[in-house]
Amino acid sequence: MKKMLFAAALSMMLVTPYCASAEVKDPLLQKLVDKGTLTKEEAEDIQSRTKLELPKPLQGLSIGGLAYFEYSFGETGHNNTNFNKFALTRGYINIKKDITPWMRVRVTPDITQLSSGDMELRMKYYYADFLPPDLGPATGNAVRVGQGHTPWLDFEESINIYRMQGTMFQERAGLFSSSDFGVGVLGNIGGTLTKEQQESVGYATPYSGRYGSYHVGVYNGGGYNKAENNTNKPLEGRLTVRPLPDMIPGLQVSYFGVTGKGNSTDKPDWKVSTGFLSYQNRYLVLTGAYTSAKGDSAGSELDPKDKKGYSIFGDFRLPVYEKVSVFARHDNFDPDTKVTNNRQMWTMAGAGYRITGANYLVVAYERMHEQKGLAAAGKLNDDNKGQVILQLSF
Repeated sequence: MKKMLFAAALSMMLVTPYCASAEVKDPLLQKLVDKGTLTKEEAEDIQSRTKLELPKPLQGLSIGGLAYFEYSFGETGHNNTNFNKFALTRGYINIKKDITPWMRVRVTPDITQLSSGDMELRMKYYYADFLPPDLGPATGNAVRVGQGHTPWLDFEESINIYRMQGTMFQERAGLFSSSDFGVGVLGNIGGTLTKEQQESVGYATPYSGRYGSYHVGVYNGGGYNKAENNTNKPLEGRLTVRPLPDMIPGLQVSYFGVTGKGNSTDKPDWKVSTGFLSYQNRYLVLTGAYTSAKGDSAGSELDPKDKKGYSIFGDFRLPVYEKVSVFARHDNFDPDTKVTNNRQMWTMAGAGYRITGANYLVVAYERMHEQKGLAAAGKLNDDNKGQVILQLSF
């Protein structure tokens, strides 16, 4: 009888992959150990003998995707036209590979739909991360080389998860791009939050440094979809502090700055200075940002204008049914502080339903209003848009 049970267990293991371990992970083998049919050593030996490995080119490889499929309708105020359309506003194919314990690579082609309706394939990310050891309080460090994230937007989007509804405040205002060619250094401060603390914060995020995180780098400046038009290399950086990780792990204070020249042959000044306060828990997310800037990443202003603005955002998850949340955001931006009556204001509100994982269905309304000064100049006045968005993630 013992031989028959042993043979049955071995047969089950031949069709189910297990990694070698110092403990018995298979429930059938553990049951046989509990009954005294197998010793723990015999069960561990079966696990180790039936280890199945992937071919070397597939080890450390992951392939995923992220897409925003949207139906939108509304009106554009500057020419009184209506729109009613389906669109693919994002189509990432994420390919990641661990090359060695100290080097990894990410390649992300981005499929996007142009205003003409044509589909365009472009490269959003293509970089290598070199992973040095911890250095004092700087932990989980990476030296990112290639076409990678600039320091701010990926961090903000880990807190405000509604990027599928539209771009974040400063990107929408045209101050900088989410990805660029260059070299950056990023990591956590003081290790990471515990699993329980991360769960209390509510959203899974790579920015889980116990006392905060950092990211600083030098880049071309024009962004991932622009040619380099001068020799200047702007410096961009973010520092985030989590002041009370044990008492209030969801509270963070951040600063983001840019200094350099805009991406044109005239090399106009380009500066950004942003303060950001955020709070997260399992049911609530609140953020507030204030920015002052001069010029923009494109170098579109020969006489760079001083700009300022603020953004507030809130997201509330229903305690009785955590899959449902409601959110709202208001952005207020002055593109030229020397001109009166020219502010641009966006208001967004909506509800989201988490289907599973990072797959969401979102219904939203957005209104954009410009004050009379810009309207009189023949520029955009009021836009109104309704949206139904399906975010697919795997």
